Parts: sequence; C-alpha cells; structure tokens
Amino acid sequence: MDIQQELKKKIVIVDGYHLLHKGYYGSLKRKKVAVNRDGVLINAVYVFVAKIHEMIESNEYHTIIVTFDVGKECWRKELYPAYKATRKETPCDLIPQMQLVRDFLTSANIPWYEKCQYEGDDIMGTVARVAVKLGYRVDIISNDKDTYQLVSKDVCVISQQSKKTSREVITEKEVFKRFGCKPCQIPDMKSLIGDHSDNIKGVKGMHYNTAIKLIEKYGCVENIFENLDDFTIDHREKLLRAKEQILLNKKIAKILKNVSIGRINFKPLRVNYIRFMGFLKREKMWAFTRIIENKVLNQIDERKKRLDGLEELKHEYILKD
Repeated sequence: MDIQQELKKKIVIVDGYHLLHKGYYGSLKRKKVAVNRDGVLINAVYVFVAKIHEMIESNEYHTIIVTFDVGKECWRKELYPAYKATRKETPCDLIPQMQLVRDFLTSANIPWYEKCQYEGDDIMGTVARVAVKLGYRVDIISNDKDTYQLVSKDVCVISQQSKKTSREVITEKEVFKRFGCKPCQIPDMKSLIGDHSDNIKGVKGMHYNTAIKLIEKYGCVENIFENLDDFTIDHREKLLRAKEQILLNKKIAKILKNVSIGRINFKPLRVNYIRFMGFLKREKMWAFTRIIENKVLNQIDERKKRLDGLEELKHEYILKD
C-alpha cells in the first residue's frame, strides 16, 4: 500500500446478517441463554452489539455502515426462481433479533441501509463504490465469498470463519491466489462453473481449470461468445446451448453497485451513548450497561455544558438588548 492510500480515511461496511447469523450459531454452543423483557432470545444480539462496539472502540474507522437483506424476495429470484432455493429456513428465534439489531443501530446513531427487492451485497457494493469515489478506503466485514468481487486497491474484505481460525484480509492479490482471476471476473467464473451455495447451475462438464483458462484468455464470458470460431464444433455447440444460462448466471452472480438508497451518511461516527444505554436497559442487556456507563456520563456532561453555554449567551443577549 502506498503512502497516499494510507493517508485516506477508512470506513467499514458490515454485512449485518452475516454478523447476526454468526452470533446466533456461535451462541448455540454456549449453555447460557439471554432473553429480553419480552422473553425473546437475544444471544445473537449480544454478539452483534459486542462486535460493533469493538469496532467503535478500535478507533480504526471514520465511520461504520451496516447493510441488511430485506426478506426472501429479490430481483435475482424473479429472474431465476431457483436462486438460493436450497438454503435452510431462518430459525424462528432469530427472526425477532433481526429487528432488535436494527433498533440498536438506530439508537446508537450508527448508519444502516436496506432496500426491498435487493440483497445486502448490492447495498454493500453501492456504498463501497460511492465511498471510494469520495476518497475513502473500505473494509467489508463478511464471510460471504460473493463479496470478494468488490475487492480493489481501495477495498478489502475481512473474513473470519470461526473463533478457531485467524482473521483473513482479502486483497486483490489474495483473490487471484485463491481463484486464479481478478475480483471483477468472479461473476464470469461462477457463470461457467455455477455456485452450489446459491443454487446456480454451471455448464455441464465445465471444470474449474477450464473456466479459469477461458477467462484468462478472453477476459469475460461475453468475449468467449464473440470468439466461438476459436473452438471445436463440439465445444462451440455446447457453449451455444448453455449461452442463455451462462449470461443469466453472470447477471445473478454480479453484485450491483448502483442501488438507489438515498443519501449515504459518511459523516464521522458519533455514537449516541445515551440512547444506546436506553436500548440496553430496555432489552435487559445488563453486561453492556457497565461497559458504556462512563461514555454515557461524559455525553451527559457535554450536553449540560452546551446547554449552560446557551443559557449564558441568552443571558448576555438579554443584557445587551
């Protein structure tokens, strides 16, 4: 990384559902169960809040932005109904926690974004593109390998599969090392070989090494179809039979970067600890109330001083008048 890049302010984009799911399944291994005042399980919320608080305390980031999916329906499913059809249903006791983490972020004044018909990845791609355009460096916190296509000289993905594995920083170099292609070519690769986790079917008989060689030579799948004369008759016919599926696969695999989500808040993060405390007390998350107690008292003092200052100005104005 050059000096100019190091001088850029850094923001972090958090894959909200990745963090919540990680917290949920990780907490199942523990015997202790945490519930709020309504008897709702909040183990995943605890982990979510802890991780976000850890990022705040690190002072590493100019701001923190969280993105979410909205329900099951999205534009990809409209194009390809079998998209993610093999995924497990969201556990019933995780669903209420999805709203609670949104409530937490709103209370603490941490920006978060979502949009109907779009996935959190599309929101991440949009925020990352705008952030880079404005001169920020970006860290994306996610275990979803789909996000690797967003990696660039200014964007990296931070991934940690479990507590036992070390934290990985995915750079352009690391993407090439793992996949044999550039980050922006990942959708092309998936369009040829498919993606089991998203239930995307690849070209029958197309092997990974063959796909990589094709992408390396032609750059993208569109160029493969522009140069079909390079192939034997059998291979040409095979590709033509699969053309519609290949192009659809690429469209589905590609993360959008132009979703209309309104004005994105890139202001320096200023956590509202008073409302953060209100959320913690309301949800009976007592372990955290002790952690942020001093921050709350400091913020109350700051507000009091500001109010006292306003009273003084008002008094001076009355006297002058």
